[in-house]
Amino acid sequence: MNNVILKGKKDRLAIHLNKELDFETLKVSLREKLRSAGKFFANESMAIEFLNREMNNQEENELLGIIQEEGIDISCLITPENPGGEIQIFKKNLIDEGPTKFYRGSLRSGASLESEGNIVILGDVNPGARVSAKGNIVVLGYLNGTAHAGGENEEGAFIAALKMNPIQLRIGHRIARSPSGDMLTTNRIKKDGSLEVAYIKDDRMLIEDLSRSTLEDMIKF
Repeated sequence: MNNVILKGKKDRLAIHLNKELDFETLKVSLREKLRSAGKFFANESMAIEFLNREMNNQEENELLGIIQEEGIDISCLITPENPGGEIQIFKKNLIDEGPTKFYRGSLRSGASLESEGNIVILGDVNPGARVSAKGNIVVLGYLNGTAHAGGENEEGAFIAALKMNPIQLRIGHRIARSPSGDMLTTNRIKKDGSLEVAYIKDDRMLIEDLSRSTLEDMIKF
């Protein structure tokens, strides 16, 4: 019995799965099928579609991980809710980062915002304001205040902002302070669409511009 059937289409790789097989055996069968296909799909970037079997997100992600390990670059996952594959993008290193809170507006001096997960701020963090998250922090504006990501001992987190000139950044227990006393102001400086990311690498806190690098280059999850 063919527990896994691969069918290459013009815009996707359709993977037919035996719905009666236990999941652990199914994973083994998928890996064996991909390896038997040799280099036919290797180094290709393609959409993936699973057929004949209902799965939860964790099971889908486990199968997608096997596909990537066998040399296929996944451009997106096509599902019944997303038949065109335009939305559910699945790239390497994409993982579930846990709960995320969104805050709409700017934080003024003296304001404080905290989260047990990630925080996305749709505005600026002004001097004197403080943001703290046990996960990651993303500021879709200017980060001029203080930001602490990753809790006390978690150095795998990152802090990102359109423009970064903070009073203080902290990731895990590592702290960096702005070398300049000049804070960016939204009425003086135009947002140019770039994104700056602070992260820990080789025991140092670095800030890089995503217009010149990629998250895959910078962050090892």
